[in-house]
Amino acid sequence: MIHVAYGTSNLYAKFAGTSMLSIFENTTSDVTVHILHDNTLTNDNRDKFSWIAGRYNQRVEFHNVEEICGKDIEKIRNGISKENLDRFSIATFFRLFAAQAIPENVVKIIYLDSDTIINLDIAEMWRFEPGDKPLAAVLEWEDTRVSQYGLSLCREGLVKPEDYFNAGITIMNLERLRREEKRIRGGVEFIINRPQHHLVDQDMLNYCFSTEYLKLPSKFNCWVRRERASGKTAIERKIYHFIGKGDSLGLDARDNFHRLYWKYFAMTPWFNAEMILNLGAGVIQMHVAQQNFAVRVSALLSGKTRAFFTEPASVPALKQIFATNDAEEILTLTSDESVKQLAEAMNVSRGRRVFFVLVQPGIYVQLKEILTQAGFVEWRDFVNALEFLSEAQGVPLNAWQIIKNM
Repeated sequence: MIHVAYGTSNLYAKFAGTSMLSIFENTTSDVTVHILHDNTLTNDNRDKFSWIAGRYNQRVEFHNVEEICGKDIEKIRNGISKENLDRFSIATFFRLFAAQAIPENVVKIIYLDSDTIINLDIAEMWRFEPGDKPLAAVLEWEDTRVSQYGLSLCREGLVKPEDYFNAGITIMNLERLRREEKRIRGGVEFIINRPQHHLVDQDMLNYCFSTEYLKLPSKFNCWVRRERASGKTAIERKIYHFIGKGDSLGLDARDNFHRLYWKYFAMTPWFNAEMILNLGAGVIQMHVAQQNFAVRVSALLSGKTRAFFTEPASVPALKQIFATNDAEEILTLTSDESVKQLAEAMNVSRGRRVFFVLVQPGIYVQLKEILTQAGFVEWRDFVNALEFLSEAQGVPLNAWQIIKNM
């Protein structure tokens, strides 16, 4: 029996259900799916999970983490910043308590984020044995330079860039993790007391276990965003991770990764008339949001000039996309010293220039935190230049506001 787990609240049930269905579509093995949920999960959504499992003669079990580990969940709710909870939802923390929530006769699980499509036989991953290691996972970045600049634990020297893993897809050794309950709670304390570590539960797991996990092949956690960036369009036998929500999962029928996702979603009981009506309402909301964005940009640039901060390889594209002129300064990210130079340049021209920051999303989050701590304000002193890029420039339409409410 293969054991798989998802952590979800009611809002993300349709995504977990889609991922679950993709497992059943691609395996002949017996699978039990463990749904780690809170009190928000409705009976209707529980029934939908059960309907999918029954359709494939598979099993699903429900574990209310809010009841089983109530004090721990409440501590996280009260301790983690509202910004981080809004970005990730409380459900992302349920994986931390899988060892306590799932019955003790289960000694190993594959944990999957809800934004995944399992386009291979899950038995391929199940064959990997972590041994006495607490878990097995795929590296976050193979490029250690990106890890060093984009991940706060690596930047502070707490985790080596070559060891930092993505916690969205893991094999969890529950037997070992049950012996690490005190250590995990210590990791939660660490994250609560250090809000600069914005990847919260993932940072916490890396803080605890980055030196003692089994490294898995990258096909078991293939980021859709990176596939697009590298020019890949063919769908392969991989586990696809739609990290980034709106900039990975969208509605463009020309995109093979979108088509893959909707192929599986259309087979779930969440694909119904209500969903289609909600999509229509979401399109109207997005149109209004784009109009408001244009007004906001107009106000941002009133009486100010532009400057730019980007990675060296992105300079030619930046010049073309933003039609820069020789009077507009372009600073580049090459080291930690570059960030200090950016802050100094912003301070000198405070109130007179707006810096358009064009870097990878993970790096932008860290830069935003650094600049905010230095007294600068987003959408006054600097902005995320990725928000201005179009699909033609390699940035898919962010349809997350439509999709999450469908």
